[in-house]
Amino acid sequence: MIKTTGGRMLQSDTVHRAGESIELDVDTQDAGDGQLAAVAIGPKGDAVPVEIIANRNRTFTLKLLTSRGGRYLVNVYFNGSHIPNSPFKVRVCNPEAIWAEGPGLMDSFVGDQGDFQVFTRDAGHGTLSVRVNGPKDKFRVDMWKGADRTVNCRYNPEVAGKYTINIKWEDEHIKGSPYTIQVRKRPDNK
Repeated sequence: MIKTTGGRMLQSDTVHRAGESIELDVDTQDAGDGQLAAVAIGPKGDAVPVEIIANRNRTFTLKLLTSRGGRYLVNVYFNGSHIPNSPFKVRVCNPEAIWAEGPGLMDSFVGDQGDFQVFTRDAGHGTLSVRVNGPKDKFRVDMWKGADRTVNCRYNPEVAGKYTINIKWEDEHIKGSPYTIQVRKRPDNK
């Protein structure tokens, strides 16, 4: 019998971060003689190496180093057959692969709609959150899906002052966030 213990790879509800080493411990002591092998399939269908470290007493640590966001399938074999619960599904996010742009992230005037887009295509699994805080505390932000995993965002500043726009993926700020902008009263044209 083969046992898997510890290791964050077993936590199916966990979203891992790209660049992290994700580990799984495998105990083959009660399985008899045999060969342990592992291969991961990355989000683009490519093979991703899995390092197998032999410990004592026929136990092993498997290490998967992810480079981008998405879903990975980790296939672990003993004597050519899947071990229990293999393949392991590993969800990975990459907040550094996300960016935002648009006029709503720059200084503007009261009454101008704050429109911007968040590009999440290469981010992998995760949840996007957008919060706008201004002189009147929090503002409602309308969000809707665009093409190619783009999220369109809009808020309506009605009061002059300093605004902070927090854009997070899996509770981590994306590049450039938080954004701080100044909303001014429109000058009178008399």
